[in-house]
Amino acid sequence: MTVVKVIEVVGTSKEGWEDAVKTALKGAKETLHGISGIELVKQTATVEDGEIKEYRATVKIAFKVD
Repeated sequence: MTVVKVIEVVGTSKEGWEDAVKTALKGAKETLHGISGIELVKQTATVEDGEIKEYRATVKIAFKVD
């Protein structure tokens, strides 16, 4: 029997939302193993002077529990 845990993390990027998702996954890979899936939950951004300064991607990451 396999047990999977799902956590929610936020990745940020100055480049775009896709890069923010990749940043979130990269950070999660540093401490988790057995990642089996990722779901984009929300995309947001900070704006200054009418320009996007930082993209944020909230994602759910699924990984196998040992």
